[in-house]
Amino acid sequence: MRAVRPLVVVLAVLAVVGPVVRLSVDSVAGDPALPQAWLAEAARLVDLDEEGNLPTYFSAALLAATAAGLAVAAALVRARGHRAWPLALPAGVAALLSVDELASLHEQLALLADLLGVDAGLRFSWVVPGLVVVLGVGVVLLRSARALAPRTRWRLVAAGAVYLLGALVVETVTGGMFRPAPEGGVEPVQSAAYVLLNAVEEGLEMAGALLALRAVLLVLRGRVTPQGVVVDLDPARPVLAGQAGARAVAAV
Repeated sequence: MRAVRPLVVVLAVLAVVGPVVRLSVDSVAGDPALPQAWLAEAARLVDLDEEGNLPTYFSAALLAATAAGLAVAAALVRARGHRAWPLALPAGVAALLSVDELASLHEQLALLADLLGVDAGLRFSWVVPGLVVVLGVGVVLLRSARALAPRTRWRLVAAGAVYLLGALVVETVTGGMFRPAPEGGVEPVQSAAYVLLNAVEEGLEMAGALLALRAVLLVLRGRVTPQGVVVDLDPARPVLAGQAGARAVAAV
């Protein structure tokens, strides 16, 4: 899709530039002849291991757009007289993930892990309760996915699998690449392996979000009219299993 292609380019640029800049800045750290403060800020802006920077906002925007698209599809489906919850539920999950991307809410699960005395030898103790939450939400989402048309269903399932591969599996691996920090706690070992693996982790998360957005955009069709932008469901790509016929339109 033409709308997705520029986003693929942005994702690829961020996934490459982030680790390259991080490793380049680390290689000249401490050189008094260079503007270290400027270099550090440049690295922070594109570092995939940082918060509140370009990769974070891009990932959050992808998830927010996916949530909005699913919500629009849910409203259009409901206007046709069909059940909207199979689309409204993943819309809510995507919206929550977008907020989490900005606020790192998932890291608060570490408090629950500490309370229960569960760490499983992981640096990221939130992964253990997080896995429980993911399994619970995943079961509900998979049940709701049964009401979706096969192509839409498997596109969203594949997107979720790619996202979780980065968010849980690869992040668990990077959790073993930490060391005690001088001021207490732990800090990442800024090795090339860690930086590159972290780029893979964040790249997979962004790729999963982009695949989900593409799956949603494929079932929507927009056109510009004198009254504004009109969005409706694409009759050639049904979003619900057994969906037919009547047309619903949303004007923006």
